[in-house]
Amino acid sequence: MRIKRYWLFIFLTFTLISFYGYQAIQKPISYDFAPQFDGNDYEQFYLLFDSSTNTENVFVSHPFSQRVLVPFLASLINSGGILKDFQYINLVFTLLSVWAIFLLWRKLGFELKWFIAGFTWLLLHWTGIIRLNAFDPITVDVPIYFFQALLLLIVLKRKFVHLTWLAPLATIQKESFIPLMIVLLLYAIWHNRKTEEGFYDISFIAAGLTLSIMVNSLVNAQFTPSEGTRNSLLMLAYHAKEALLNPFEIIRWLGAISMAFGPAIFLSIKRFGISYRYDNTRNLLILFTLTYLGFGLLAGGDMTRIIYLGFPFIFTWIAFELRDLKSKQILILGLLSAPLMMLYRNIPDPGFFWDLWQSWYPEFASPTIVLAVLSYTLMVFLALNSSFWRKKNIKFQ
Repeated sequence: MRIKRYWLFIFLTFTLISFYGYQAIQKPISYDFAPQFDGNDYEQFYLLFDSSTNTENVFVSHPFSQRVLVPFLASLINSGGILKDFQYINLVFTLLSVWAIFLLWRKLGFELKWFIAGFTWLLLHWTGIIRLNAFDPITVDVPIYFFQALLLLIVLKRKFVHLTWLAPLATIQKESFIPLMIVLLLYAIWHNRKTEEGFYDISFIAAGLTLSIMVNSLVNAQFTPSEGTRNSLLMLAYHAKEALLNPFEIIRWLGAISMAFGPAIFLSIKRFGISYRYDNTRNLLILFTLTYLGFGLLAGGDMTRIIYLGFPFIFTWIAFELRDLKSKQILILGLLSAPLMMLYRNIPDPGFFWDLWQSWYPEFASPTIVLAVLSYTLMVFLALNSSFWRKKNIKFQ
């Protein structure tokens, strides 16, 4: 039974309260003292669209030069301050993301308990859609939640014609949408051949991918990066080489996965392994989940943030796998996962507390912290599958 639509307004109200609450208590990064943060590059892009700015000495580096949508929209607001302009865009897309994810989960028939669990994790986790972007507001990340949820809705509702506008629009927000379209196209071809049911309209998926590549090429031609053209594939290859040469990077990656989604993701992996069956929705969710986990390892140094950006795919897959859990089980899982949300602290300013800021991220923290995060997550996972829980009739299998 689908939950009532009035719950959407409750979740949107909670979103507004959380957004403005964290705006009040979380100080933004001191960008002038943290030049390595992406916001400094997005500021350059924002200045290119500001008619009052002399842009002769304004340059945008790769890959930020491809991400035109959010800086352009922020420049249209022109409130008198770049932080406010980006915060307004972040607010709009945060609300749109909650709306789209609500529709997605309602389409999948999730029970209310999963809506509560999911939106709590999304809105209150330190690297989630609100807190991280209150801390680092000059960003292009927020719309990605909205676009990914829309992608799933379009596919599940078989409204493939809408990919012809969604895919190119999402691509100028972030070029990572192109690999998602490639994954979708390859899976669609394989699924149609395997089942012969013709679920996927290959022509519209291919058209969406083609338009995405064309738009990306046009943006790259218009906004040439300051250091010249670079190949994103080379960047992926570089991070793959780093992982091979430094095996502890794999441990950091597992720690980042643990920080982003807690023991629930390991419970889902176990459930998937013991109950595999061919299911189109399940296949789609696991493929996009694996894509984003791969991005975490290969697409950049900040693994936790990148992995968490796959929330519409990853948490939806988790809820899909664990949908039979009772409310009591989800509550226990949530309480044991809560330490990873860092609810009791604000994110430290790296401009003044660099080492402290690094300690929050398994990809940057000391090995001791990385192992502590991973060990805690795995211990909770093992405990929830132990004989103690089976005796209590709280079996997480």
